[in-house]
Amino acid sequence: MVRLAYDASGKPIKVPELESIALIRPEFFSGPRIWGETLAPALQAREADRRTTVKKAWRKTIIAGLLPMLLLLVLSVPFPILLGGWPIVLFFGSGISVVLVAGLDWLKVYHMKATTKELVLGAACQCFDFTYDTLSPDVSRITDLKSFVAVGRAYQKKYGTPGAKTGKKRKHGGQTRVTTPFGSASFGSSNATGPDCPTPAYDVLESASLLPGHDSRAFEDLIKGTRAGANFALVECRLETSGDNGGTVFQGLLFHVEYPERFLGRTLLVRSRWWKRGKASKDLTKVRLISAELDKAFTVYSNDQVEARILLTPDRLERLLALERHFSGGKLRGVFEDGHMTIALEAPNQFEAGSIFKPLVDPARFTTALIELGLVCDVIDGFLTRDWVQDKL
Repeated sequence: MVRLAYDASGKPIKVPELESIALIRPEFFSGPRIWGETLAPALQAREADRRTTVKKAWRKTIIAGLLPMLLLLVLSVPFPILLGGWPIVLFFGSGISVVLVAGLDWLKVYHMKATTKELVLGAACQCFDFTYDTLSPDVSRITDLKSFVAVGRAYQKKYGTPGAKTGKKRKHGGQTRVTTPFGSASFGSSNATGPDCPTPAYDVLESASLLPGHDSRAFEDLIKGTRAGANFALVECRLETSGDNGGTVFQGLLFHVEYPERFLGRTLLVRSRWWKRGKASKDLTKVRLISAELDKAFTVYSNDQVEARILLTPDRLERLLALERHFSGGKLRGVFEDGHMTIALEAPNQFEAGSIFKPLVDPARFTTALIELGLVCDVIDGFLTRDWVQDKL
C-alpha cells in the first residue's frame, strides 16, 4: 500500500523512491522510464531559467521594499511630520512599490510554476491514459502594464458577473443540463462570480445543497479520463465569500463519474455531524447502513432504501474514508443519481507538483503525482469493479 504523509501546510513528506513503487501497480511500471527519458530532461532544461527568474523577482522585491523607506528618510528632512505616520507610509508604500517594480517578475514565476505543474502532472496522467489541464490563466502575454490591463479586462469581461448572495438568500441562476448514457437531467447553477466549472460536479452538488454559500468560485487542475469503463473528471475547487467576515468556505476536490449503471433512486451521502438536511432532500428518507460503525460515520438519505444499501457497501465506504485520510480532507459528501456519481471532499491544495523555489529535477514531484492519481483510481475502481488489486486502499 502506497500512501503519502502531509505536513500542516498540505505538502507531502517522506515520499518513497520512484523505483520502489514501479511494481506496485501496472500504471506505475512505466514511471521510471518516463522520468528518465522525458520528464527529467525537460525539467533540467528549465532549471537555469527558474533560478534566474526567481532570483530576479526576489532581488527586485527587496529593492522595492526599501524604496519607500529611503524616500521617507529623504522627505522627512523638509517635512518632519511624515515621521509620525511612518508605519502607514511604509506598509502601503512598500506594497505599491513591490507591485510596480517586481509585479511582472512574479507573474513570470507564477507562469513558470503553472507550466512546470502541467509538465509533471501531464506526464503522470500519461501513465494512466488520462489528460490534464491546469486551468490557470495565461499570463505569458503580459509583458508590461498595458498588456496587464488588457488581460485583466478580458478576464473581468468573461468572469466578472454579478456575485451571488451568501447563505440562504443566494438564488440559483440558469440551468445546466448533465448528459449521461442513460439520458439527461437539469440542475440549477449558482450565480456566484468566476469561471464555469469544467465538469458537471459543481452544479450537481450545488443543486443538492452540498456546497456552502459563496460569492465567488475558482477551479484548477482538471483531470479527465476513462477508468473501469466509465468516463470521469476530477477538478480542484475553491469557494469564497466576501464582506467583513468573508473568506474561503470550501477548498477541495470535486469528482464526477458517469456510472455504468443507471440508479433507480436518488441517494445523498455526507459525513456525519456537519450537514443539515434541507429542501433538496425533503423527499428522501434516512438510510441505516449495514455496519453500525459506518452508520455513525456517514449520514445517508435516499428514496430507494434497497439500492442505497447495495450501493454503499462497507468496502466502498472504507475506500471513501481512505481517500479522506490520504488527502488530509474532511466533510466528504456525494450524490448518486441517474447515471452519475458525484463526490466532493474538502482538502488542502492538491496536485501541486512541488515548489517552484526548489530545484525542478526531483523525482519526488513525479512520484507524488503518481501516488495521488493512483488513489483516485482506487476509489473509482472500488465503486465500478470488484477486481480490486491487492494492497490498494
